[in-house]
Amino acid sequence: MEPVGDVVQGEGLLLRALAPGDRVRVLELAQDPLQRAFGIPAGVPLLASLEQVDGRVAESQAALAALQPGGLAVADARRPEHFLGDVAWRFGAHPTMGVVDVGYAVHPDARGGGVASRALRLLVRWLLHDPDGPGAARVQLDHSVENTASCRVALAAGMEREGQRRSFLPLRDPAAAGGVRRHDVCLHGVVAG
Repeated sequence: MEPVGDVVQGEGLLLRALAPGDRVRVLELAQDPLQRAFGIPAGVPLLASLEQVDGRVAESQAALAALQPGGLAVADARRPEHFLGDVAWRFGAHPTMGVVDVGYAVHPDARGGGVASRALRLLVRWLLHDPDGPGAARVQLDHSVENTASCRVALAAGMEREGQRRSFLPLRDPAAAGGVRRHDVCLHGVVAG
């Protein structure tokens, strides 16, 4: 399988559009307990089938082709067909403001090797500095204060800790009333220039 639409390569990784060959690993990641606990806000549908993943693959390819916000696969540069995780970006406010929110997820069998921080650095570099990229002015990331691993990832990726937002992120919690608990989040950011 050939990767579709390379975005950036470096630090041993490649960011590219999701491809049909990623389907099984994308679904495995979506069903991972850690990802469900911290990575998918309440109200966002959970991927539950390969057919749903097919829609995500098509969205990723279309978004990248149009240089629009969306999700990208993280792959090993030596094995571009091997899905290690994903990164995603969206405009945090109106697109003309140039503020981009980012997120990431790493497949359970790829954790612990710096994939997340390297992928985040590559994504930020593309968003802020690549002449063929979207030309963002600011990139930011929120994570639950309970997710200390995400704080380490953001800092290792060069995203400065800027503060905390109280009761900002609704995450699924079966033990909470209504199955949702609002988390305080740590805000990280980096600006162009």
